[in-house]
Amino acid sequence: ICPAPCEEVCRRSERDSPLAIRQLKRFVADQIDWDELPLPEHELERKSELVAVIGSGPAGLTAAYFLAREGYPVTVFEAAPVAGGMLRVGVPDYRLPPEILEREIAYIERTGVEIQLDTPIGSERTLAGLFEEGYQAVYLATGTHRSRKLGIEGEDAEGVEHGVDYLRRINLREPAETGKKVVVVGGGDVAIDAARTALRQGALEVRILYRRSRAEMPAEVSEVTAAEDEGIAIDLLAAPESVLARDGRVVGLRCIRMKLGEPDDSGRRRPVPIEGSEFEIDCDMLIAAIGQQADTSVLAGMDDLVLTRWGGVEVDPLTCQTSHA
Repeated sequence: ICPAPCEEVCRRSERDSPLAIRQLKRFVADQIDWDELPLPEHELERKSELVAVIGSGPAGLTAAYFLAREGYPVTVFEAAPVAGGMLRVGVPDYRLPPEILEREIAYIERTGVEIQLDTPIGSERTLAGLFEEGYQAVYLATGTHRSRKLGIEGEDAEGVEHGVDYLRRINLREPAETGKKVVVVGGGDVAIDAARTALRQGALEVRILYRRSRAEMPAEVSEVTAAEDEGIAIDLLAAPESVLARDGRVVGLRCIRMKLGEPDDSGRRRPVPIEGSEFEIDCDMLIAAIGQQADTSVLAGMDDLVLTRWGGVEVDPLTCQTSHA
């Protein structure tokens, strides 16, 4: 049905360039009624082995969906009151409206996946206990919901927030105070999301502090550009040294200029402080967004699990199975 020139473009695309999968899926998803979308037909018989999935973010939902398609009874355990993981509690609503996410999750549930909300796995209902309950396999998909600390003096002052915690409260409609002059430290997507969200929450001035150059910023280029278009300033090659506080509350940030040295383990050039280049920024709110790590409290009681030196779970590189069968 395509005209000849279009067919030629398709042939060239197959040879020369990648397909824009995200945009193609978005186009299709916008054309259909998810409630009327037919369920996949199971070619395999319904299996008896129970599978537990810990976490309802992208990894957990995807694993649960494809396991259900294979005929396995799957239960997803989610600690939060809503499903979706970082898609729901991390990505701002203006980027991903909740109703869009909820209709896709509802479709996954229609395939037979059970999602139990407000059901944390850890100290009370343990990971080991799931095996005792009859689950033959457990898929760990808890994500990285713990924010990394800046490691600077005064970080515990009132008014210092962490990006993932701030976004979580906003997305869950929980009380979240936003200052008038906000500084966000970091150059990733969480930093950009936190900065743009603070602006939408009433901040009069928002600026981002990033210790490397713009070329090294890991955030989506389009999001960085959008932040600047909204009036958010970005201070590059600058890093925080200490939080300035008065009566226990943040009133500013002491910073230092940086220059790029030799590449580090990440392949990016290492930022090096420039002696004598210290400066101060006035602010009444500081949001740290320099990365996240996994919360290993879900592993309580699993003494035979081997952890990596970074605090993650050591797994087989091919099967991703842990030291606990």
